[in-house]
Amino acid sequence: MERVSLGFDTNTEEILSKTSFLSYHIATYNAVNGELGLADEPVTVDEIFDYINDLKHEGGVTDVPNITKLDILLTFRLLLKTGLGKQTIPNVAILSN
Repeated sequence: MERVSLGFDTNTEEILSKTSFLSYHIATYNAVNGELGLADEPVTVDEIFDYINDLKHEGGVTDVPNITKLDILLTFRLLLKTGLGKQTIPNVAILSN
């Protein structure tokens, strides 16, 4: 898939790309947890980091951007700020449905 420029500088576009990628996969991870009866369980940065690395190395997904734990934390913060998640424990890097 060809990447289309949005007219932002390279760093901003990279952050937006990673955030949209992570938002989708966090939602997918939460949906799977919901199906397993774990809908109320918080999701941690480490869990998402491991999930993304599993996609990259074992899932055969080829277009996974280079994701760091800081990228995941930023995405969690953005999702919380926009009201798309809730923080269940103060000052801990987790996100719940």
